[in-house]
Amino acid sequence: MLCVNSSPSASATSSQRGQMVASEWPPGLSGGSSPRTDGPPPSPPSLSPPPGAFGSDDGEFGSRMPKRARAESSGGDGAGIADRAAGDGRDRISELPDAVLLSILSHLPLRDAGRTSALSTRWRGLFDQSLLDFNACQPFPPEEGRGCEWMIGAVTDILAARPRVKIRSFRFVMYGRGFDGHLHVIDGWFRDLARHRVRELDVDMFYAAPKPELPGSLLDLASLETLKVYCCRFPDTEPPPRLPVLKNLDLSNVTMSQHSLQAMLSHCTSLECVKLKNIVGVENICLRSKSLARLYGDFGDLKELVIEDAPSLEELVGIDLPNGNVKVKIIFAPKLKVLGYLGISVRPLVLLDTLFDGGILQLRTLMHSVRTLAIQVPFSKKGYTVFVAQLLKCFPCLEVLHVEPDKRSVSRSVTVEEWDTSNPIQCIQQSINTVVFEYYGGEECQWGFLTFLLEMARILKHVKLCCWKGKDWDQDQAKLIAPKKRASPHVNFLFSKFVSRLGTGTDVTAVPGDARWKTELR
Repeated sequence: MLCVNSSPSASATSSQRGQMVASEWPPGLSGGSSPRTDGPPPSPPSLSPPPGAFGSDDGEFGSRMPKRARAESSGGDGAGIADRAAGDGRDRISELPDAVLLSILSHLPLRDAGRTSALSTRWRGLFDQSLLDFNACQPFPPEEGRGCEWMIGAVTDILAARPRVKIRSFRFVMYGRGFDGHLHVIDGWFRDLARHRVRELDVDMFYAAPKPELPGSLLDLASLETLKVYCCRFPDTEPPPRLPVLKNLDLSNVTMSQHSLQAMLSHCTSLECVKLKNIVGVENICLRSKSLARLYGDFGDLKELVIEDAPSLEELVGIDLPNGNVKVKIIFAPKLKVLGYLGISVRPLVLLDTLFDGGILQLRTLMHSVRTLAIQVPFSKKGYTVFVAQLLKCFPCLEVLHVEPDKRSVSRSVTVEEWDTSNPIQCIQQSINTVVFEYYGGEECQWGFLTFLLEMARILKHVKLCCWKGKDWDQDQAKLIAPKKRASPHVNFLFSKFVSRLGTGTDVTAVPGDARWKTELR
């Protein structure tokens, strides 16, 4: 009979947490170790446990408490409560609810957890149930020889032994050499997962060098709905990918060809959300997708971003667009509601069929569908007030405005320009109700823009100042924002030390001098 190895050390247990996540974890459970028996000192070594204390079908699970009792015996005159508790012949581990046992399995090394299925029919069912969300993570740091080879062998054995077990999601995490030299094994995994009709796949190769290349069978997972890939080389999409129900695509630190990305965007006909970060090998994106609703990325290294035919697109966010030299063309996106980040360096900027150059606007340039806009205000550039005013005129129905200062204006003094209050801007006067200042430092140029908005915005309700300097902005800035300077009498001000990044789904702490500036995409 196969049984679970003896319990790992504290360091091993901490390094193995989260290797196999059960479908439902009971809240508040902090570990997977066997229960302890508290009480007076145990009996002397000569008082051995009665027969049956080690004879349960659960192998070493049933013997852990007596072993600990003998090891902790001090030869005193205690009543031996630990021995009496274990000597009643009851299998206390198996009396626990399924949810607790699933959580215990999740804290065991992958292969050791698999060995519990040999204990009894119930344990086999529990382990099979835990594979519903198969979380195969290489232990870090590796202990007892559990490195890349061990991890690959453990996953291979489990998949081979359970051809009919339902696997809803599969997460595979490795580091170091990753699966270098074992591409054929990973190819077999993906083919097995296709038979299991897996719906979610997450491949993370942390710190793997060089980036391992994924096999082409990844593109044949016909049941896949969510795909996340980190730090890998994406397979060549020839022939085109066969992922008819793929809805979510998340690629980060991935090397792939221009052709492969275009094929994923065009041939995955159910795509709804795409997130791209640090993609190497792609210089241009031309979006033609009937289904895609959200496109997020950094896009700072692109040369051109073209939204050619995207009838369902509602959100387009590139957090690094103003920091590069990207040509942006939005030709057909009639449902676009969220757009960012635009800046003076995003040139040429083509809206619909008209080139925006900061000059006189034409009626067909206006994008009435956009409700949320994020812009980088070039406070350090001459003529920034004219640029911002003309840009805002392109979005007459804007409701939420995110404002990001350029880095130069924060790190050094700049020439402050006066805003033209005599030149009406429709969205400021009639539709903007929320303004978010990202990385607000209270500089004179930023304060000038905020004052301009307060004086002109008639229906403004909320102003959020994400303050990145370590001081008490609640008191200082509240004194500066006088009611007499507001066009709207009902403005609520929120001062925060966190920065709300558009399209990231999270707040990040604003750190002075942080060269990164951007939060990671989710």
